[in-house]
Amino acid sequence: MNTINLLPGWSLAASNLAALQQALQGSLPDYNLISHELPPMQMSNLEADLEQLASSLLPGWLVGWSLGGVLAVQLLRRYPERFCGVVTIASNACFAARADWPEAMPADTFKAFFSEARQNPEKIRKRFALLVTQGAAQPRELSRQLKWTDADPLQRLNHLALLGVLDNRAHLRRCEQPVLHVLAAQDVLVPAAVAAELQALNDQAKVAVHPQCSHALPLEQPQWLAQQIADWVQQA
Repeated sequence: MNTINLLPGWSLAASNLAALQQALQGSLPDYNLISHELPPMQMSNLEADLEQLASSLLPGWLVGWSLGGVLAVQLLRRYPERFCGVVTIASNACFAARADWPEAMPADTFKAFFSEARQNPEKIRKRFALLVTQGAAQPRELSRQLKWTDADPLQRLNHLALLGVLDNRAHLRRCEQPVLHVLAAQDVLVPAAVAAELQALNDQAKVAVHPQCSHALPLEQPQWLAQQIADWVQQA
């Protein structure tokens, strides 16, 4: 399966993955690399929405950034015959913290963010851009490079709800296919401290941490990230 499907993060366009896609193409010249926009999805219709998303992707590998990584794990669990492995980039098993999963965004912080996204959908994007790039060498310059999805505010809110509700721990624990988690040490949305917990879920998974990057890892270090993914895919 020489296809790699790339999925972006919340409210972000697939074009944000262009530098990573280009770097991956250089490292894996025989692979077909495709970046996909996230389609409209909601919790009340999750199974049908995931089925539709799966059918829009070519069989092969799944590479997902943040929310894209959460959805990639969901797809891998449901369609193991279609997808052969998953890479999550700056993505947590639970984005919002639980009592038994503290290395995540505090639940109260997520609730406040969700409320603001409902009330001020355009203003929240500016705040989110700063959070995505906080910890980068040049955060404000990097935040201006972010490209936004064309999804309407309700679609974005539904995606945000998925990010807060979905829990991939059981899926990752039982997963028999190759899994690579790539984290960033300066990420303020997905703490790099979760690396040990992700590894503990499945000792067959690989976890890599960039020592300096923000949540915007695909934009900050596309070459480093591509090398991590390429090495892993070739060894899997």
